[in-house]
Amino acid sequence: MSDSTDPKPVAAFYCATFLKPEMLHIYRQITGLRRLHPIVIAQKRENVDLFPFDKIDIVAKPSLHFLRRFWFRQIRNNPWQISAAELRSLIEVLNRQNAQLLHIFFGHIAVHLLPLIRAWSKPSIVSFHGADVLVDMEKPAYRKTTKQMLDAVTRVFVRSASLQRAVVELGCEENKIDIVRTGIPLNEFPFREREFPTNGEWRFVQASRLIEKKGLATTLHAFTTFLSHY
Repeated sequence: MSDSTDPKPVAAFYCATFLKPEMLHIYRQITGLRRLHPIVIAQKRENVDLFPFDKIDIVAKPSLHFLRRFWFRQIRNNPWQISAAELRSLIEVLNRQNAQLLHIFFGHIAVHLLPLIRAWSKPSIVSFHGADVLVDMEKPAYRKTTKQMLDAVTRVFVRSASLQRAVVELGCEENKIDIVRTGIPLNEFPFREREFPTNGEWRFVQASRLIEKKGLATTLHAFTTFLSHY
């Protein structure tokens, strides 16, 4: 149960797996909160040493989840939804923790939690972080359920203007969307003087998907400018 002496409102964050190695940005977002008391609800816990966090409730998948998933996806051709038992467990956690807000990572996960979003009386937020805006959207049934989820939540968070446009294309009202950019703690990246390589060979690395918004064109222009000086 949340600390009754803490006057800050409780915000519950649903993250199916807390937390995969590449999800440092999620960890920073949750642990960086100061005006809210964050708790986490997850199906499973991973990388505890990398991401220490003690305010977490595990609501695991039911043992027969694979059958439910098969029924929805293969027989009904719809995105699977949480069961009545899972819904009761999640509502119990939210009530026990006195949560005032539910934030669900990510868009394609929130689709499966539509019964929870509809049943819980307090505000719900879903956040899109990139590729999750495209998951199964080529399937009409999935697109329809995503639209229902977007109608049901209180607010929608996205990381960029391009994601905002993509979510609007899914049928979300634009005035329901907030752009919440990924913060970078610059104090964790102190300046380091670079030495000229003795063989004159500079090496630069940019790791990203090959899409425009990752700034690859800017990188190439910057490299061209660098070459003109060195």
